[in-house]
This record gives sequence, C-alpha cells and structure tokens, in this order.
Amino acid sequence: MNNVDFVKSVYAAFLSGGIDKIVAAADPDIEWKSNTDPALLPWGGARKGLDQIAAYFSELAKNVEIESFSPREFLPGSGFVVVLGHSAGRMRRSGVRFEDDWCHVFKILGGKVIAFHEFVDTHALAQAFIGGNVHAIGLPSSAGEPSAPRSH
Repeated sequence: MNNVDFVKSVYAAFLSGGIDKIVAAADPDIEWKSNTDPALLPWGGARKGLDQIAAYFSELAKNVEIESFSPREFLPGSGFVVVLGHSAGRMRRSGVRFEDDWCHVFKILGGKVIAFHEFVDTHALAQAFIGGNVHAIGLPSSAGEPSAPRSH
C-alpha cells in the first residue's frame, strides 16, 4: 500500500469511529501536534505516544460534533503525505457551528505514522468553542509582558 492509500485508510477509520485502527497505524513513539492552544481548545497542543493519541480523540469526541469531514487533496512526498481538507460541525459546549479548512501532515516510516501535525483555523474553532468573541475572554497575560494580541 502506498502512503496516500495508507493515509486514506486512516481517515476511513476516523470516519467509521475506528480510533483503535488509527492507534494501530501509529508508531508507539508518535509525535502528535495540533496548532491549537490547549488553553483554548482541550484537544490542542503536542502529545506523544499511543495513549496520548487516544486522549486526543477522546477530547475531540467529548467537545466536537463533526457534521462533515472532507479530506480533499493528498500531496505525497518522500516519507510524508500532506492533506488539505474541510470540516464542519458544532461545539458541544456552546452549540455553535463552525467551518474549518485544515492541513494535516503525516510522516510515515515502515508502514506506521511516526508524526502527525494538524494546522486548523484556530480562530474559527475557538470562537465556536466559547460561543462568542475569543478576544473578550480576558486570558491573563504573563507577568511583565505587554498586553498584545494573542496568536491562536
């Protein structure tokens, strides 16, 4: 199986709720990263290892009702596949709907995903998660730092 077909099988497992199949497709020392800030979205940030992947999907299921998930373009390289896609859904906490264009990068070695990095529309997701203006939630700034717009 080539890497694109392998990644498509991982997405098929996700769409059918087969999180165990996703975990089985991963290297035990996988590095799993989301560009979302875990202070804003509970499934965000960096994780490592199979238990942490399972925790990512648990947090995602607990917080997000996915209405559509569409991988659209598969861009293969040597040992990696970049996937561009689109999702829509509703945040369980707020009930607010979102739409999100995303990019996933899978690094593959020996038939296993050794690293995954997702880049999502953090602003759209955070707005929907809190159900309002993410800039109005008043996150504390670190001591001594000037208050500047936060990146998310």
